[in-house]
Amino acid sequence: MYSQDFIPITDFSDEELAKGEPIGWKTHKGICREIKNRIMPRIVEMDGRKTLYVNASDNGAILFKPVRLNPKEYPLLCWNWKISNTIPASREKEEGGDDYPAAVCVVYGKTFFSIPYSYRILIYVYGNNLPVGERFENPCEAKARMIVVQSGAQDAGKWLSYKVNHFQDYIQEFGEEPPKIIYVGIQTNADRTHGKVEGWYSDICLNK
Repeated sequence: MYSQDFIPITDFSDEELAKGEPIGWKTHKGICREIKNRIMPRIVEMDGRKTLYVNASDNGAILFKPVRLNPKEYPLLCWNWKISNTIPASREKEEGGDDYPAAVCVVYGKTFFSIPYSYRILIYVYGNNLPVGERFENPCEAKARMIVVQSGAQDAGKWLSYKVNHFQDYIQEFGEEPPKIIYVGIQTNADRTHGKVEGWYSDICLNK
């Protein structure tokens, strides 16, 4: 049991580690267009922690875990990630040109029998060429906003930690309070630039 003050997203079991795949997560084809040759992230043990690992080579992965939470009660999103390299050829603000070594997403929306019929997305990204703090509309999805929390190759190969107030970020981006959280997810892809990148994720959680 976990304290209701703390909702872990990437608390992987020994069974998941043995299987090598997360249980209960859903893959997604892609926001702008379908990711070519989508791959399933692996569960690996690294530096004493169970991590979600994506090894993208001219392909990539978007993976979501279903979550049903009130964002006002859990306004803080925390996570750790590490990347092998950035993707200098990525054109983050161009449709079909945006590859990311790492991203953490929160999807908000309304559902009918667990099927989303209205949604918006905040995507916190490890940028390639954009400055930290840059915010912009996804180039082909008006319901998604991109927020650059890290950028450049100087910190590649290091574990980095983050804590953001996603509730306030949603209000800033969309001008109103968000509906309930329905998914939390990750994205690492290199299919648009035909590149290669590795991304590791751990300790994703929602906090009061």
